[in-house]
Amino acid sequence: MVHDVSSGSPYEDIELGAEKKKVVVIGAGFAGLSAACTLAKEGFDVTVVERLPEVGGRCRTWSSGGYSFDMGPSWYWMPDVFDDFFASFGRKTSDFYDLRRLDPPYRLFLDNGRTLDIPDRVQDMEALFERTEPGAGKQFRAFMQQAQYKYSVAMSDYVKRPSLRLTEFMDLRMLREAFRLDMFRSQASHVRSFFKHPDLIAIMEWPVLFLGGSPKSVPAMYSLMNYAAVQLGTWFPMGGMSQVAHH
Repeated sequence: MVHDVSSGSPYEDIELGAEKKKVVVIGAGFAGLSAACTLAKEGFDVTVVERLPEVGGRCRTWSSGGYSFDMGPSWYWMPDVFDDFFASFGRKTSDFYDLRRLDPPYRLFLDNGRTLDIPDRVQDMEALFERTEPGAGKQFRAFMQQAQYKYSVAMSDYVKRPSLRLTEFMDLRMLREAFRLDMFRSQASHVRSFFKHPDLIAIMEWPVLFLGGSPKSVPAMYSLMNYAAVQLGTWFPMGGMSQVAHH
C-alpha cells in the first residue's frame, strides 16, 4: 500500500529549488508516519510504503461482531510527546481524537493470583505505599522527585539525540549528570534501595519492561518511566489506538 504524504498535505510545502527532493519511507507505523510528516513539512516529496492495508503498524484495530480490538497497545503514556508533535504543525491533539485519562489506569497480576488496581492519582499511590509498608509513602515521594528530574533532563535533551554513535553522549553535561541520573546502576537496584515489600517493588519495576529489557539490566535513569506512568497519567484515545495513526 502506498501513501503519498505530500499530495494534499495540510502542511505548507517548502520548495527545494526547482524540484522537491523525493523520499520513500518504508513502514507506516508511528515511526514511519512521524518521519514522513516531518519530512513533508520540510519540503520533501514523501511516499510511504506499507505492506498492510492500513496505517498504524502495531497500532491497528480489528473489528468483529460489532466489537473492536486493539492489535497492539491499548493506551499510552507521555502525552506531552504527542502534544509536542502536533504542536510542531500548529495543531492540537484534541483536533484529531478524543483522549481520556484512565482511572484506574491498569491492573497488576501479582503472585498467588492476587490482583491490584493501580491508583491514577499521586496522593492515592502514596497512600497505597504507606499502607503496604510503613514509611514507604515518604520514600515514594523521594523516588518520584528523582524520577521527575530524570524525565525533565532526558526529554529536554538526551532522547532527542539520534543515537547513531556513542560519542553523541560524551559531553561535559552528561559526565556531570551521570551519577545523578543513575546511569551506572540498574532499575532493580534503584527500586530496592527505596522499598522492601515485594508488591511495591513489582509496582515500581514493571514500567521499564516497555523498554524491552529487564529491571536488572535497564539503567535506573529510566525510572523516568515511573514519573510518566504516575504523574503524567495513562491515556486512551476513544475508538482505539488506531485513531492516533489515522489522524
